[in-house]
Amino acid sequence: MPFTPVLAFENVSFSYGSVPVLENASFSILERESVCIVGPNGGGKTTLVKLVLGLLEPSAGEIRVFGGSPKAVRPRIGYMPQHLLYDPLFPVTVRDIVLMGRLKSGGVRGFFGWPDGEDRDAAADALRRVGMEDFCRRSFSSLSGGQRQRVLIARALAGRPDLLLLDEPTASVDTLVEARLLDLLRELNERMTIAMVTHDLGFVAEMVEKVVCVNRRVVVHSTADISGEMIHDIYGGHVRMVRHDGERG
Repeated sequence: MPFTPVLAFENVSFSYGSVPVLENASFSILERESVCIVGPNGGGKTTLVKLVLGLLEPSAGEIRVFGGSPKAVRPRIGYMPQHLLYDPLFPVTVRDIVLMGRLKSGGVRGFFGWPDGEDRDAAADALRRVGMEDFCRRSFSSLSGGQRQRVLIARALAGRPDLLLLDEPTASVDTLVEARLLDLLRELNERMTIAMVTHDLGFVAEMVEKVVCVNRRVVVHSTADISGEMIHDIYGGHVRMVRHDGERG
């Protein structure tokens, strides 16, 4: 039988007006792989994620997610943004935030956001998976940075996705929270494909075996093959990194 990757870019280019952001990008992500997307600010990482979500259309090339168009399979994708824009004075609870992950369900209920028993069960299960079930009635604004990250992951998981996209999951968290997050993502990776945008190269080395390097063009490397010279070329400067074999670059 022919093999279909979870995500495939084929000669994809994208420009904002006359400004090229991605050029002739081709790569694929396989089922239950865990992949990191790295690159400098303005290199095209956010654009790439928006293309995967179907929020942008490529100017050239083709993107297939689960063998279909990104828009058609969007309910199978869970997305965790780096930040959630909200009014801290608005009395939204942790459970309210997680239930937002169920809004992609069809019909009038999904459109107006009226949760039913299945939605509430899915939200509760997602909170249990990230260890935040005891916080369901707490105000979201009262949580620490690490707790908010876990709630946003729960929101992405509430839709029971097959592909999880994370934007800077270790931003604004301490080393202990990062270690717990790493354990959680390893557990989730046993059941779903994970792709994350990050600048934390130490986290990359701990979590994944394949790195998608984005700086207008896209190059895929094995994590163990990433060298200081490669990072210098990607970021335009020296960045400390940790390899799988424990050596510092």
